[in-house]
Parts: sequence; structure tokens; C-alpha cells
Amino acid sequence: MQYNVVAGKITIGSVPAFLRELDAIAQSSNTTIQAVDATKVAGRRHVDCAVRNAMQSFRDHRNIATDLGVEILLHLSACRQIRKALEMGVHEGEMDVLLIVVGAKKSIVRAATELTRLIRSDPRVLEYDETKNAPLMHAFKITAQEIAAAGGHARIPDLVRERLVLFDAFG
Repeated sequence: MQYNVVAGKITIGSVPAFLRELDAIAQSSNTTIQAVDATKVAGRRHVDCAVRNAMQSFRDHRNIATDLGVEILLHLSACRQIRKALEMGVHEGEMDVLLIVVGAKKSIVRAATELTRLIRSDPRVLEYDETKNAPLMHAFKITAQEIAAAGGHARIPDLVRERLVLFDAFG
């Protein structure tokens, strides 16, 4: 299996309706699609690490969730509680969103084409910048003392990935 990320901006009027739309696209393209709040993602390496680890947990039969999309959220959030991990998901209103699509290459392309019609494409929302500091510090319980010890705010993505490694190591 492979994956791709469709990134951009969206206005969600109803989360359940949006998730039903994603589910329909996933079913028609034979993929798994997970929608994520991009402000809580510390860049491409964060996503890469989480998705690879989630897929590996399924291969090794040590997954927590029965659904790959939820397993991806667990790894993205570095949290074993599904309810808490769901906080990484989407909300109503205007937001930056990542749509993680997992499946066979042709299926991913088909799904991504449909997904780009739902959002205003903006690949920059995947990348880390300082506007994500507060959401990341809150989501991953990163303290000012940790940031100072690590060498400043630019090290927040490293601190997030460290939590993902610890999550996977102590699973």
C-alpha cells in the first residue's frame, strides 16, 4: 500500500456530512481516507512517520484501532485513546485540512482527483510554520521548558516526532 496527502483549505458546514462524502469517495476508489486538522501537524515528516507506523502496526497485528484511518489518527496524535486522537480530526467552519489517502497507486490517484474538488488546494498547509506552535504545543503537551532545552520553537517538529517514536516504541 501507498499513500498521498491532499492539502488545502475548506469550509465544513457539517462534519457528519463531510465525513459521509469522504467515505463515499473512499468506497468508490477502494482507499482509506483520513481527514486531519493541518494546524496540528508538524510537517511532512510527521505525517510520513505516523502513516508508516500505522500501516506497520496493521501488518504486525499490533494495531489499536480496527480502522486504518483511526489508527493513523492515533499515530499522528501519539495517543492511545481514540477519543483524544479524534481531536486531530476536522471541525465545522473554515480550516486547513490534510486528506491522507491510503491504497493502491491507481486508487489513490482516483480518490485524490475527487478530493481536490472538495478543497481549495494549498500544499503549504502541510508544512510546519510558527503559526502552528500554539496548537502543536497544546496537542502534544510540549512545554516552554522543553522548547528552550531543545533549542527554540524551530525544534517543535522534532519534539512532536520524538513523541511519535515513543508512542511506537512503547506500544
